[in-house]
Amino acid sequence: MKHNPLVSVIVAVYNMKEHIRQCIESVLRQSMTDLELILVDDVSTDGTADILREYANMDKRIRLVWRDENGGAQLARNAGVAISSGQYITTLDHDDFLSSNALACAVDTFRKHKGIQCICFREVRVLPNGTLLEHKEKNSFGLISGEEAYRRSIGWTGITGRMIVTRELQVQYPFDNCERVYGEDNTAQLQFLASPLVASCQGTYYHRLLDTSLSHKVSLNNIRGNIRYINMKRQLREHGYSNEVLRMNETAFWGSIISSYYYYHCYRHRFSQKEQQEALYLIKYMRQQIDTTLLSPSTQWRPGYWKMPSWYLFRLQEEVYFMLRQLIKKDSHTME
Repeated sequence: MKHNPLVSVIVAVYNMKEHIRQCIESVLRQSMTDLELILVDDVSTDGTADILREYANMDKRIRLVWRDENGGAQLARNAGVAISSGQYITTLDHDDFLSSNALACAVDTFRKHKGIQCICFREVRVLPNGTLLEHKEKNSFGLISGEEAYRRSIGWTGITGRMIVTRELQVQYPFDNCERVYGEDNTAQLQFLASPLVASCQGTYYHRLLDTSLSHKVSLNNIRGNIRYINMKRQLREHGYSNEVLRMNETAFWGSIISSYYYYHCYRHRFSQKEQQEALYLIKYMRQQIDTTLLSPSTQWRPGYWKMPSWYLFRLQEEVYFMLRQLIKKDSHTME
């Protein structure tokens, strides 16, 4: 009779030969050995695939999946979930790694809190120079409700999205491929909402910040990523969540639109003309999707946050608002 592992660890891999060995070895060296490691190659071209084959030949717990075309991390993760057999499922980015006790701590927490479906790892960031940075307020919240976990995840304050969940929860809420950079946030938030309780554990997830990371360089992806809120709103409505939950998402969405315009305002000189046009198109499109009935008056009438009756007036408002903010900031630095 085939033995199903307790934990499935899924890694979507693409052109990461520099760090993939540390990622793989951190899983194989877990103190909790009842696991499978599923490596999903998203059509790497830099020799990463050879490294995956090397490790698969050394350890029978490794399973390889080869994608036919590059589709991004979310589709690759879903492909990994489809062949997994673990009772619990977690994902690991291809440049990140785990402490040796991470999975053991998570499994112990699942056993301690019967019926729990979602556990967050302790997150430590690894800066490009090797410095470790921990936001302790995110890592030791103990036991909270799923809705409170969702509330904290709106700005990722007081919680992390590095987690391990039950198979049932992962299958119910697969990875959201609405866009490549931040679609996984939707998945984490939906899984929080579907969990009566969410716990933290002391197993550590080391998240490496790379200079080339899509989410940390000047890129149009930092605007595109906010499209995820539209898909999140659709899913929240489909699952019948309350207006309070919808309001939290819509308020975050409106803030992301203002932030997107600020990003465009600050970095448009580094965009090509075509990229500038796309940035404005995306911001205009997102603004059209806002449901003002879900925004509180205090949110709608903040300086710089008025929706305005036309796109032209909205742009004028944002340009003046951010120009004044920059002048005030410059003046305050001068006085100091």
